[in-house]
Amino acid sequence: MPRVAIGIPVFNEEKYVAKTLSSVLSQFEDCTDLEVLIQDNGSEDHSVQAIEKVLDSYSGLSSAIRFSKQSNNRGANYNHWKLYDETDSDYFLWVGGHDQISKRYVSSGLKTLEEFHDVSMFCGKHQAIRSDGQVLDKPVEYHFIQENPADRYLRSIASLTNCYIFHSMFRRSSLEGFNREKICPSGDHILISRWLWAGHLFQSRECSYIRRYFDSDDRDKKNQSGSYANRRNNVQFFDAYLTDLDNLASGLPSHVREILIRQASEILVKRFGVPHV
Repeated sequence: MPRVAIGIPVFNEEKYVAKTLSSVLSQFEDCTDLEVLIQDNGSEDHSVQAIEKVLDSYSGLSSAIRFSKQSNNRGANYNHWKLYDETDSDYFLWVGGHDQISKRYVSSGLKTLEEFHDVSMFCGKHQAIRSDGQVLDKPVEYHFIQENPADRYLRSIASLTNCYIFHSMFRRSSLEGFNREKICPSGDHILISRWLWAGHLFQSRECSYIRRYFDSDDRDKKNQSGSYANRRNNVQFFDAYLTDLDNLASGLPSHVREILIRQASEILVKRFGVPHV
């Protein structure tokens, strides 16, 4: 199996997915230890045709690219994890079906993770694609370089806002024991914090994760639908976060684990309000 796998979940991305795929498939130019998995989640537009058209032009890479199609939409959570489960690579990266990555993203990430064993997440600098298609530099910098895993974890709860670093290349080993059954809003926060328990974040200045942003009403709709944790739906979010922290800290003395969970609880309440009962 290749050392690196990229998973691209797709749902109704016919306008953007060709550019996404072109940016991902260009990674083969300087990294052959790679496979790419694309899964369409029952798109209702012409995403499938757009994907197939791009793949036709990369026929020489057919053994390193897999494309699967769901007959109906089974939800974003299913789509993401299905891609992950289809490979056993050492390193994995999710790329949004409307996002892009810059040249040498994968080769840079692989080199960094192989060289620095205290790094668990490699991500390029943040760039934004606006709704009009313009690409802008929009610095989003995090300093999760503390030596203590608990310190990195607690700081991430307190400071994560823009979660573009969810699209980091990460070590598969860092997800061992993760409970996927606890589906909750803003689940990307919990995964990022878990990765930070395993090691540092490395934000490259040499390559970029280029994230597409839509009009503000799109985020408002997602907020109203419960996609993001807020003061009205925070119970599931709190439960998933604290359960995972309890799991990660299971090797610590019980009184130390209790202190960590109490500190995490206090930060969650400060940011997202008291549990909504």
